[in-house]
Amino acid sequence: MALLGAWVILGIVGGPTDTWQILFQNVSSIQVYITDILLIRQQSNSQRSLLTTLAEMQSRNQTCDRLLRQIPSCQWMETHKSPAKKIMSPNGKAIEDETEESILLDMRMSRLAYAWNRTCHTAAVGIGSLYTLIFYWIGIFVWVGIGPLFQFSNTWQLYINTAAAVVLTFTSMFLQNVEQRQEDNLEKSLKYATKIDAEVEYRLRELTADQKPNPIFEIPPPRVTRVERSIDTFGDLMASGIGVTFSLVVTIVWIAVGPTLKFDDNWVLIIGTFTGLVGFIDGFVLRNLYSRGEKGAEEQFRAIADADKRLLDLLNLPHPERKQSKPPTLDVKVSNKISDLCGRAGTSVLSVILVILLLIIASILQWSETGQLLCNTPTMIIEGFLLLVLIQAHNVSSAARGREFSGILKRRVLLNYHVNNVEMVNYDPSVVEEAVARPMRASRFSLMPERLSRIMR
Repeated sequence: MALLGAWVILGIVGGPTDTWQILFQNVSSIQVYITDILLIRQQSNSQRSLLTTLAEMQSRNQTCDRLLRQIPSCQWMETHKSPAKKIMSPNGKAIEDETEESILLDMRMSRLAYAWNRTCHTAAVGIGSLYTLIFYWIGIFVWVGIGPLFQFSNTWQLYINTAAAVVLTFTSMFLQNVEQRQEDNLEKSLKYATKIDAEVEYRLRELTADQKPNPIFEIPPPRVTRVERSIDTFGDLMASGIGVTFSLVVTIVWIAVGPTLKFDDNWVLIIGTFTGLVGFIDGFVLRNLYSRGEKGAEEQFRAIADADKRLLDLLNLPHPERKQSKPPTLDVKVSNKISDLCGRAGTSVLSVILVILLLIIASILQWSETGQLLCNTPTMIIEGFLLLVLIQAHNVSSAARGREFSGILKRRVLLNYHVNNVEMVNYDPSVVEEAVARPMRASRFSLMPERLSRIMR
């Protein structure tokens, strides 16, 4: 925002010349290009890390199921007919009714951090809404309408390119902020749930003296089409050293031809055209990777919920109800439909075809300023729209992940309480009911450091 403000001041002082606009468009194209590459790499690493954690939970669930069946009291509880007993927290609420904030005491934020997060969340909801998309396209149609007044000149194209560059700069950086905050919150939450998992496993191993290693749980790779495999390959290349090297070579060649083109506006546009076209394809690739990754994660969250349900049934413990989302409004439904359409593999293919057509047109026009602007204008307009769609997709995903984690956390707190009190349970049903109904002590919310350090080693 500071750099954007400096650019505006420069335009006020020196006037809104074509060079002034082209300079900003180039900087914006390069920044968005780099951001797209980082987001592709971030998406790949985040997805791999999440699936690894979920596979560890599934593996430990299988061990806990085996160990619980070795405990006589648990064997008895599986067959009895009495209703599930609620376990109370120190706050006087059933654990399944508690909020995550009351459990994750170490994740409470300061007032400043809370205000900043709420501001970012509100802005994300506003930017990703259908109304923002409508306003965006109204601006495009107004620009088209005034085309005859400027005789559809290069300056006329520069106006919309500059406006789109402002949208791209702000939206791309904001998208990175939204995704990073989502990942940080999820990482902290899953780390806490994993520690509780380790505590449950270690306690059961103490009770049963069973040291058999956890089974290896493998998540099979999803089935992909040839087109999707090509998209994956392209994403891997762009996010790897090969993609970076290719970009550096293009930059060196661009600098080398500068003296030949006398460092004019046409020369300045070249690097912006390259990063704009490649970044345009990257945007659709990123949306496709994100869409498929979310579907895979959702399947694994459901699988963990089913495995947890079997453990809770074994112990006759209540199932925390999954948080229900509010019915989506019309604008959310439309935004989701647009997001799904942009995430399809065929849309990525169409983006490549469009880039090829634009390159042909630019070549026919001998890569003049007009030819390059024709390459930049439609791609910047569409990419700005695509980034707005991506923010909406992140908003929906963040809400869904929050609901999934809420269930995972509460189910593990229930298991942790029960296995730490299981030695008090004998074959007398009245004692069983009394032990399960007893309010949980505050210490049960905290982990046992010495046990955790041993099991984590």
